[in-house]
Amino acid sequence: MIKEITISDPITFEGQPDGGKTPMIDPYDGCQICCPYCWQLSDESWNKNIFVNMNIADLLKDRLVAWDKTETIYLGSRCDPYMQIEEEYSLTRKCLQVLNELSISTMITTKSDNDLIFRDIDILTSFKADITVLMGITNINQIGKGVQNNNILTANKLNKNGVSVWCFITPVLPYIMDVEGIIAELSADIPIFLDKLRIKRNTIQAQNMERFIKQHSCYTVSG
Repeated sequence: MIKEITISDPITFEGQPDGGKTPMIDPYDGCQICCPYCWQLSDESWNKNIFVNMNIADLLKDRLVAWDKTETIYLGSRCDPYMQIEEEYSLTRKCLQVLNELSISTMITTKSDNDLIFRDIDILTSFKADITVLMGITNINQIGKGVQNNNILTANKLNKNGVSVWCFITPVLPYIMDVEGIIAELSADIPIFLDKLRIKRNTIQAQNMERFIKQHSCYTVSG
């Protein structure tokens, strides 16, 4: 269920393995992409509903006036900022407009397999500070599509338009995805990051991935 809400603080801080904290902006809380391995699933209350943070862009204007311009903000942790609901609410675009106005370095994390990000190409190509799109290639709807993988096409097109793009093949799913083929299709000047599947046994992620692998691989999953 989609629920429109107001929030009191537009920025959260995500803990990192080294003990640091990363500032995050989430226009929405919840995600429509539903990756079976998503680490957010460890929070049992997450994604039961999609919360639309209606006032987030207005709050950002006041919250970021005194922001340290050497510190980068990430857009998208508890949501994908370009999931389909963004077409209706445009909160990601509104946040980007504020970040651009205040010249704050930004990284956008997305693996949405639509073309909605190109709606904001005017902002991305004229951003006053550094901005990078962190494009996830492992959208489960795109795995196995080869050269027709829309996330690969999106990354290459953004790169061609002068937008800084980094691509993530995380997690690598052996026997399901053609990692070498993906890399071959990406523009040579796009940085590519790979990582293994990081889930614990007997968790919802492990259960989801066992079902997913059984559906998409000819190999048997053993306990």
